[in-house]
Amino acid sequence: SAVTGLVRSEIHGGDVAVLTLDRPRANAINPALVADLRRAVADAAGAPALLLASSQGLFSAGWDLPTVRSFGREEMSRFLADFTALMRELFAFDGPVVAALPGHAIAGGLILASGADERIAAEGKGEFGLSEVALGVPIPRAAYEIFRYILGDRGAERLAAAGDNVSAVRALEMGFLDRIVPAEDLLDVAVGRARQLAGRSRAAYAEIKR
Repeated sequence: SAVTGLVRSEIHGGDVAVLTLDRPRANAINPALVADLRRAVADAAGAPALLLASSQGLFSAGWDLPTVRSFGREEMSRFLADFTALMRELFAFDGPVVAALPGHAIAGGLILASGADERIAAEGKGEFGLSEVALGVPIPRAAYEIFRYILGDRGAERLAAAGDNVSAVRALEMGFLDRIVPAEDLLDVAVGRARQLAGRSRAAYAEIKR
């Protein structure tokens, strides 16, 4: 078990690396959280499977807007480059990656969850959406391409352009979520699925992902 500051990292059952977002106030994504996540993902490179989780009742409300809005051009470019690099590293992780979503995953939080191979959400009032358009902010191209991969051209365009937050049931219908389970079972189910996927040939799994 290790703590990088805003991310708790532990090996669950000897094989699943669980990275738990642990930043107070909604796991809002700032440069420090991005840096800690990138470090945790790199440290977990040899793990059979990776699980993204949250210490709170939601996954992430997205970028820390008060912080991000204060950035000058250079700071913003650096933050965007680091966030995009994190998404590439998650999306291209050689082993299975599962995200356990206990509640809301909004904007940057939804983008972060999209880097996983499969997403499992808790039953309840959690909402899922890309609200960037409501804030007058375009979605980074690299992130948008992941949504095109998950939802297809039309689904990605509507999710991004409309800016609507949807329920877990609707997110499941759209194909963004893979499963909805009772909240009390979320972590166990997600770890079990990650472990099941890790039982496949890692070389074949990695090649299919590539």
